[in-house]
Amino acid sequence: MGMMNLEAMTKFRDNYRNGIALGYSGWLHMLTVLLVGLGVIIYSFSQLHGVTWLEWVVFPGMMLMVNFAEYYAHRWLGHRRTRYGKFFYSRHTGDHHSFFLDHAMEYKTVRDWRVVLFPVYLIFVFIVVLILPGAYVLSELVSANTAYLYGAAGISGYLFYETMHFSYHIPQGHWAQKLFLAVPGWKALRHLHVLHHKRNKMAKANFNITLPIFDYFLGTLYWQPFAEFEAQTTKPDKSPP
Repeated sequence: MGMMNLEAMTKFRDNYRNGIALGYSGWLHMLTVLLVGLGVIIYSFSQLHGVTWLEWVVFPGMMLMVNFAEYYAHRWLGHRRTRYGKFFYSRHTGDHHSFFLDHAMEYKTVRDWRVVLFPVYLIFVFIVVLILPGAYVLSELVSANTAYLYGAAGISGYLFYETMHFSYHIPQGHWAQKLFLAVPGWKALRHLHVLHHKRNKMAKANFNITLPIFDYFLGTLYWQPFAEFEAQTTKPDKSPP
């Protein structure tokens, strides 16, 4: 990472942090999303009765749809200026990719979670705009079980995204990162996201945050060996604040 990029990023981080509301709580932010999401999932599973194997197919099918939605929104809204996605573009490319670069991926304080996690209101929008209407249609046309599985899978996909993305920005050596390192494949998935944060790759590759399913099928999967990445990227002398 060049010195000018480091200086620009440090300045951006200072300005961004100064703009965060004094009352913002990273823990409240995270716990609200987690409790709402888990509440929907637990309630949905509690309503299931006599589920058939064909109805169970709804769950992985919906998870796959969320994976594509993650890819689509990230690639074509998060990194392209569109009239209806300009807020997301500003928050993602403008804020997130200015705050974190490929060799400065770690948050420093809990207040930095503001630029890592989706806004709290988004999970409510997701539920009202996508989950409830879809569940209603399935309950009317198919069965109540498929409706509840659809809802549980949709929110599971949402929380999976938030969890994985957050984990990629945990500071090196943090106890939480050590837990993720014990998960098979997590280190490689994090590296894919690190590569996505290279300035010359962010709009071209590695748009899946969770599992790189559609990056693979749509030809946007990019891999660079760990050693080669470290050798080609100049680290700053000090970790940026």
